[in-house]
Amino acid sequence: MGRLAPRADVVTPDQVLVLGDQLTDQVGPLSRAEPGRTTVLMIESRAIAGERSHHKKKLALVLSAMRHFAASLRSRGFDVVYLQSSDFASGVVEFLSRHPGASIDLMSPTDWGVCQEIVDAADRAGGAIKVVPNELWLTSDEEFDLWAAGRKSLRLEYFYRAVRASRGWLMDEDRPAGGSWNYDAENRKVPDVGHRFPPVVRFEPDDVTRAVVQEVDEAWPGHFGETTDFDWPVTRAQALEALDDFLLHRLPVFGPFEDAMVDGEDVLYHSLLSVPLNLGLLHPLEVCQRALERSADPANGIELASIEGFIRQILGWREFVRHVYRTSMPGLREANGLQAERPLPDFYWSGETQMHCLRRCVDQVSRSGHAHHIQRLMVLGNFSLVAGIDPRELNDWFLATFVDALDWVVTPNVMGMSQFADLGSFTSKPYAASGRYIDRMSDYCASCVYDVKSVDSEASCPFNSLYWSFIDRHQDRWAANHRMAMITRGWAKRDPDVKESILARADEVLARLSNDEL
Repeated sequence: MGRLAPRADVVTPDQVLVLGDQLTDQVGPLSRAEPGRTTVLMIESRAIAGERSHHKKKLALVLSAMRHFAASLRSRGFDVVYLQSSDFASGVVEFLSRHPGASIDLMSPTDWGVCQEIVDAADRAGGAIKVVPNELWLTSDEEFDLWAAGRKSLRLEYFYRAVRASRGWLMDEDRPAGGSWNYDAENRKVPDVGHRFPPVVRFEPDDVTRAVVQEVDEAWPGHFGETTDFDWPVTRAQALEALDDFLLHRLPVFGPFEDAMVDGEDVLYHSLLSVPLNLGLLHPLEVCQRALERSADPANGIELASIEGFIRQILGWREFVRHVYRTSMPGLREANGLQAERPLPDFYWSGETQMHCLRRCVDQVSRSGHAHHIQRLMVLGNFSLVAGIDPRELNDWFLATFVDALDWVVTPNVMGMSQFADLGSFTSKPYAASGRYIDRMSDYCASCVYDVKSVDSEASCPFNSLYWSFIDRHQDRWAANHRMAMITRGWAKRDPDVKESILARADEVLARLSNDEL
């Protein structure tokens, strides 16, 4: 992807502030900057690093990527002022003490509150922040707001159809390729036992990354996770290599197995591109265009269900949740419409539980800082939902533990989609399920001490009774939800003794959960 041509009315910036999730000179102010004229400011905020028990690999990833980006700019002749400050405000004030009265260009930050913090700090220090549009997105605020105007509810499917049609992606004139907009129903296959997955390209740490890893281990020894075997991409060249690796080896059959979970396999056919995308090392336009170009050649063997599912994740869901976040904050972060108040279990941090699916997912996150969307939604999120865990605590956990976690993507996914804490402002139903779903989509249950086929026995899978307890305690609400009404009516008609037995087992599970015995 080449740099965008500067608009005729845009002049070369004198000072540019680059945040840790805007590491690009392909678009934005740096695409119009000139070495020898433009000074680049970068700030490492120690407050952000220490405010939660952030995964050590997440800290190493962001710091290494920032320092590599600064080095690349310096190699091209830019004057880079790289500060390690207590917070963004302190860094801005320090910079302005060296450049009194400066006006600093800044691409609009996506995370809520960051922009105001920086603008206020500059104003107090006698400088100014010129906030310009964030060009790291496929859709503008105006495009979403125009689509959303007058709608009673916001739904991904209709947004996705609109933006895909407007771009002509996977379209046959005015109809979707293959006759359907969405091939999600074809993307729920489970691989056969012994299925061999392609290896994933790994990136050996260089001197910069090794120094950062040592620094993280020393500065935040008690933080979650480990830095062992750090291999995430931290430069644009590595990000492009990661993109090529996915397009060649995993995209062709990404779709059919995208919802599957396999014990001992962290990646399967997933792209892992959320990491460089969320840092700004890749632009979603180049990712989508490269994928579409490869899928257009039959020789590459990319199934329609695979390319459609991949495009839907980036053009659809990624863009959609960013706009939901933009238009719903700050209230979304504090939502708790289901009045779930139970504390987050310790095993989300330690992995010490007999529930194999949860232990497996927490262990994976601890090792790598990553898990795919079904592990996040239907194991880690699902348990919290049916057990009545405080969604705000779960949101903080996701923000801390995943290497690709930023507030704009985590908060709507956790508070809205996963925990239904906003009562369905952009989702039509809670994503609650019993152990039967996990058993159908994974091989986890075969290695578990709990019986996934039992609902109320002493050995029954905790998901089973908790699911029905969740339906029971919110049954008035679900009876009015067209996607939940049938299951709720079925529960109401069940034999009272059976219901009592299931709810008693759920109470036992919750008691054991409170005692860290689950």
